[in-house]
Amino acid sequence: MNKIKSFFSHLGKTSSYFLKGIAVGIAMIIPGVSGGTLAVILKIYDDLINAVNQIFKHFKDSMKVILPVLLGAVVGFIALVFPLKWGLEHCPLIVVTLFVGFIVGSLPSLYKNVSGKESPISFIWGVIFLALMIGLCFLPSANVNTISLNVGTWFYLVLIGFIVSSALVAPGISGSMLLMVLGFYESILNIVSEIIKFQNLGHNILILIPLAIGIVLGFFIVSFVMGKLLKHYPVPTYFAIMGLIVGSIACIYTKTFSDYDVVLDALQISLSILSFIIGGTISFLIGRKDKEKESEEETNGQSN
Repeated sequence: MNKIKSFFSHLGKTSSYFLKGIAVGIAMIIPGVSGGTLAVILKIYDDLINAVNQIFKHFKDSMKVILPVLLGAVVGFIALVFPLKWGLEHCPLIVVTLFVGFIVGSLPSLYKNVSGKESPISFIWGVIFLALMIGLCFLPSANVNTISLNVGTWFYLVLIGFIVSSALVAPGISGSMLLMVLGFYESILNIVSEIIKFQNLGHNILILIPLAIGIVLGFFIVSFVMGKLLKHYPVPTYFAIMGLIVGSIACIYTKTFSDYDVVLDALQISLSILSFIIGGTISFLIGRKDKEKESEEETNGQSN
């Protein structure tokens, strides 16, 4: 009887991790939405971090957490590949403005981390990183499908993966947003869609391998660096993050108008405004939910 009870308990936990992983995967593919933030809201972030940190000591227990979340994230990611690819091809302004809504909606929850603690130095850091992100607008867009794979481009792809991995640990930063700014977003969508269709498998896998290596390396290194920065210099760090996020809006629109055939008519503009409102509302509510969870944990900690 106890074995049956234990089996169903384990099955329930695994199913819960898998379903929450799907939600995180969906968040990861939408520029402006942080998969890490959603993981916090769904109460699996701490479980994941602990599982990663203890993977060598308790491999079996760690994989019981990591594997279903990872599989769910892959399913959620793949589920949106074709709709987003179609949207960027046929109505790019509407889709991109939805992403911008997600980005703008995430700013209030980020600002609450520094509200009342502002200083001139912090604003300077915010402006520096804002300018840095806007500078990325002038980088030429890349198409990894046409990249000639050699040692130089291999390390470049590792670097891109490293940069994008910061979104896994830095509060409020979206990995898909960074991919879009760097000009890799649609290329990655194309690669994933081709792999699903079993097309160009060899070339596409050779591209994804260095990206994956960069993401794994970046996850551990950026986790360490961000931990130190948020512990010792939280306010300047948050202002730098907000500078990056605000600057990304200019980059995203610049890349959109240069890379896509954007139609500016009354219908497109009206639907874009509507998509901005929808994206901003959803992102704002996610951020507020995250803050409510943090407040509950602080209250529980004080009561204990």
